[in-house]
Amino acid sequence: MYRRPKFLEVLIKIREEMAREADYDTDLFAELVRSGRGSDKKLSHSLAVSEANGAKPEQRDARKK
Repeated sequence: MYRRPKFLEVLIKIREEMAREADYDTDLFAELVRSGRGSDKKLSHSLAVSEANGAKPEQRDARKK
């Protein structure tokens, strides 16, 4: 067998960590749905909602700053 390049080793570790985080997020979402609890915050990250409220893309970016 050959030794893996350092880049590949780091990439595999990153992918493993991302997979664990995705599993956690999925489990958390499923628990929220089962319990009937929603988020207390009513923040939406949808661009369609922002545009429906009359905000142009430049205005959305300005609010972030």
